[in-house]
Amino acid sequence: MRLSTGAPTRRPPALVVVMVAGLAGAMLVPGAPAEAAAPKYFFQLREVKAGPDIDPALKEYAGEALKADLAGRPEWASDVQASSPEALLAELDKRKLRGFNVTVRFEEVKKEVKPPKPGGRFNQLAINVRLTVFGTTVAEEKLAFSGDGEAGLEAEVSEKRVEKESMSLTRDAIKDAVKQAVDQAVLKLSVAQSGPHGAKKKKK
Repeated sequence: MRLSTGAPTRRPPALVVVMVAGLAGAMLVPGAPAEAAAPKYFFQLREVKAGPDIDPALKEYAGEALKADLAGRPEWASDVQASSPEALLAELDKRKLRGFNVTVRFEEVKKEVKPPKPGGRFNQLAINVRLTVFGTTVAEEKLAFSGDGEAGLEAEVSEKRVEKESMSLTRDAIKDAVKQAVDQAVLKLSVAQSGPHGAKKKKK
């Protein structure tokens, strides 16, 4: 059985933050559902940043989770094809898209095996993941937005299944933390009304 940790109400912390972010976004942008039909932003992924202690498979999964999350948001596009950086900027300007290089960076991945709960048979496996998602403009590589995510999960596991369950729980925690971080980053971006299309500043 898996349990989320870190919230006084014992609800998944990532879920609580996502709900709050979603409500805040709805209040800040009343017409969001109708306006979300057309993409506003373009993203291309950069290499996942992580320390040497992070399993390469988890780095790859974090990148896939970030790409899937952004691709599932109608205001984000990744299908712009260009033969050069200059051509990309021109195409973004033509489509009125703001372009960003997006990166996910691991801050901490913590695993802890705890003794069984009173009356329990199996040890408690606790996983906690902290990460950051940030975006820089495609032209100047200037930081444009960032968001933090953290998710903790617990499960009762037998000694033989600790390693297998550890990988599974960590993947789930990464996915939750990525969503939380992207929700936060997108919310910040949505309220920052000033900014150029395709990372170009317009002169008045």
